[in-house]
Amino acid sequence: MDARIRVAVCDDARAVKFFLRHVLEEDGDMEVVSTTSGGTEALEALADCRADILLLDLLLPDVPEPADLVRRIRELAPQMTILLMSNMPLSRLQLEAERLGTDGWTSKANKPEQLRNAVREVIVGKP
Repeated sequence: MDARIRVAVCDDARAVKFFLRHVLEEDGDMEVVSTTSGGTEALEALADCRADILLLDLLLPDVPEPADLVRRIRELAPQMTILLMSNMPLSRLQLEAERLGTDGWTSKANKPEQLRNAVREVIVGKP
């Protein structure tokens, strides 16, 4: 049995997706199963990739209202954990995560170990 955490990443910056894949797969307990650049692409990929968690960039060019995207993800994959990420100030990011109803939030500026721990913590903390 493979106990690795299956991670999907949705971010419009190619460098961020590359960085996250490298960081998240470094310890061997996570596998990035999907990387997408926008909301529409993420919804299409989530139907097939069977991810445990989605790292979702708050600001995507094709998503005028993130709440709509989160709602559609919840309809498509209700069991999926959603971890919101952004470079905005943490207090504002936390408020946005609460407003959107995501399972957690993390700063893109976190150190690699902090990013990995944010994924692990939100996975463990979800009922």
